[in-house]
Parts: sequence; structure tokens; C-alpha cells
Amino acid sequence: MYRKIFISVFAVFLALLSVLTLALPKKEFSDNENRALAVFPTVSAAAILDGSFMEDFSSWLADHFVGRDFWVSVKTVCEKMLLKTENNGVYSGKDGYLLDSFDASSLLHFDENLKALAAFEERLRTVCGIEMKTIVAPVAADVFADKLPPFAETVDCGALFAQIAAEVDGFIPLSDLFDQHRDEYLYYRTDHHWTGLGAYYAYTAFCEAIGQRAASPQEAMIQPVCDDFFGTTYSRYGLFDGKNADTILAPDPAFCGGMTVQKDRETTDSIYSPQKLSEKDKYLYFLGGNDSKVTIQTENHNGRHLLLIKDSYANSFLPYIVRDYETVTLLDMRYYKGLVPQLIEQANITDVLFLYNLKSFAEDEYIPYINFDE
Repeated sequence: MYRKIFISVFAVFLALLSVLTLALPKKEFSDNENRALAVFPTVSAAAILDGSFMEDFSSWLADHFVGRDFWVSVKTVCEKMLLKTENNGVYSGKDGYLLDSFDASSLLHFDENLKALAAFEERLRTVCGIEMKTIVAPVAADVFADKLPPFAETVDCGALFAQIAAEVDGFIPLSDLFDQHRDEYLYYRTDHHWTGLGAYYAYTAFCEAIGQRAASPQEAMIQPVCDDFFGTTYSRYGLFDGKNADTILAPDPAFCGGMTVQKDRETTDSIYSPQKLSEKDKYLYFLGGNDSKVTIQTENHNGRHLLLIKDSYANSFLPYIVRDYETVTLLDMRYYKGLVPQLIEQANITDVLFLYNLKSFAEDEYIPYINFDE
């Protein structure tokens, strides 16, 4: 009898959840998961017959199931209780750190990209007379290896950096520097990027490599701009408990100086986008996101024109260096369709910095495009 009662109650519970799922208002975007949710599929005879309607309907139902964030968190908690330490490519580490996995599967394009980068450096030196500098930022899982759970799979990052150093003359190593400061707030707990402090230390290494004095943290007026940031690893891991929020640090706009910033679709007077601090992905405070090309004209008239070929790690690095150049041109090779050698000539480029995170450097299939000239 009790079994029948339990089954009846459970059936009513499922029916109620189904009714609520269909009846309640639907969201277009999940803040916690930081992605657009599936839209209700178009009903057609062809879609029903080929099975695509039911497939798309299942995706829509999963995305809009009532209390989805709660159920996703419950699933993650249950998996943690079963001692599962990785979810969607994210490890649950010590001290609240959610660390991007970086294993052999991430190395698909590493050799190809290293070859392309070395060729680009040689071309800049012999054809343009430019000595390129290269920063490949360590991944948090390497710097904070002690925070990884037992038996977490990782690659030998030291060996990868040794390969880069052997092939690229202008490589600026950061591993030892970051190891010296590993007890500091170098990487976000809930996001894969380095923090404003991590970017600052990279800036000091860059300045040393080019023979320039780095501004002190006090001179840069590094300050918090928000303390409620939950980033991409938080979204992917799926435990939406609101714990271990991150703080975004950045130099004061006054330190960066006056400028005109030309993006793909707009022109602004700042590399900061304060309006993004009210959205989920607050890292977009830096540059507002990733455009294919950004051109910055500063108030400095020293004849130095920097080309920065970059991934999103460079977005929080940029505020430290922008004031040192007359112009800064940023290229994201995932989206840029122009020819880099032509741009170097047209923009009177005098300095080139290549800045990527190690994981994105190993995975990005578009880096070889830097050498295309037709």
C-alpha cells in the first residue's frame, strides 16, 4: 500500500513539474550557465518524420525545466558525494578554486601554432626589423597544481614552455615569477582568466624584457571594480551555490589616460565597459568582449605603434600598457579576416606583442593565419 502511495505521489509530482515547465514564463538566457537557452522548435511534418523535432524538443525541455539551476546543482552535489572531482572539463579544487582541465586532448594544435609563431617572428625580424615579444601565460592548474584533486590529469606545462623558449627568441617566461607569487590572488577562483594582479605581474615581466620601468601598483592605482564575479568555470561546473565570488581588480582609468577606441561596431573613449559589471560575465568590463580588431589612439605622441595579437587574457593586461604607445592595434585571430603583414605596414607598426594563455595557444586553430599574405 505504501508503495502505491509513493508511486502516486511521485507521479503527481512529475506531472506538476511538467505543467509548471510548460506554463511558466521562459528565459532566453541562463545567467548561471552563461549561455543562450534553446528555443521551442518549429513544428513541421518533415521535422516530425525525420526525428529532429523530438530531438530539438528534448533540448528545449531540458533547458527550460522548472528549477533547472536547482536540479543541475543537485546533480553536481551528488557527483561530489560520489567523489567525482571533474565536471564539464572543470576540477573542483582546494580553497574554492574551480580549475580548467588541461590534458593531452588540448594539444591538438600546439606544434602547428608554435611553428607558425616562430615563422612569424622570423619574418618580422628580417622583413620589418621588428623584434616581437611573446607571452604565453601559464594555466591556473599548473600554477596552483597543489589545489588540484588527487589523480587529476594534466600535461607537463614545463616541457611545453621549454619548447616555446627553444623556438621563439622573444619569449617572456612567467612560470618562475608566478611561482614566487603563487600564494597571491593570481587567478580567479570561478573563472579561467588571470586576475588584475596576475596581469600586473605579467606587465612587469614585459617591461623588464623591453627595458622599460614598470609602474608600481600604487602608480597604476589598481582598485576593485566589483566583488561579485562568477566566471566561466563556475558556469560550466554546475554548482550554483553563490560561494567564492571573485573580485575584479583594474588600474584606474586616469592611469590609462585619454584615448579613442575603435571597435568592430562602435567607437568609445575607454577600454573599460562599466555597464558590463551589471551582467553575468563581468570580465567583459575589459574591452566589452572580443572584437576582431580594435584600434586605440592615445594622447601619447611618441611614435610607438603596438600590434597586440591576443586572446582574452590580453584584455586585462592592456590597461597597464596602453598609455605607453601612440596607437595600439589588437587582433583576435579567431575573428580577424584581414592580412596581418599588410596591416603591419599600413598601421606603421613599430612593436609587436603576441599574448595568449597556454591552453588557448594549444587549442586555437587560427593562429597560423598570422602568416597569410594573400
